[in-house]
Amino acid sequence: ILKDAGRWARDKAWTEQDLEEAKLSVFQGVDAPESVSDEGMTRFLSGIDEDMEQRKREQLLDVTTADVVEVAQKYLVDGMAKARVAVLGAEKGWVPSGDDWDIKRLQMAQDGDCESPDLFI
Repeated sequence: ILKDAGRWARDKAWTEQDLEEAKLSVFQGVDAPESVSDEGMTRFLSGIDEDMEQRKREQLLDVTTADVVEVAQKYLVDGMAKARVAVLGAEKGWVPSGDDWDIKRLQMAQDGDCESPDLFI
């Protein structure tokens, strides 16, 4: 599934509308209101100041469809070729059996918990 997502992102014929909608979605999180204490904590822990945040906004606005394709190839296709992925959760029917999945039963559920989580590698 993850490998297919990278190829999908790389091969999709991205339109300017797709890109603008994606940017709007990203900016909802980037520019979401935060409390004064959260803002101060971010600055204290990360060292990111207002000028750095503004530069990030400008860089996000400058992203092109070619950038999306390049990043999808570099990180989602090429990068995933060597990556190891762990997924925690209850086993689902969409998990392909055998297909390079190594399922570990963690048996972490306590009495009364819904389902015991498994680890998919």
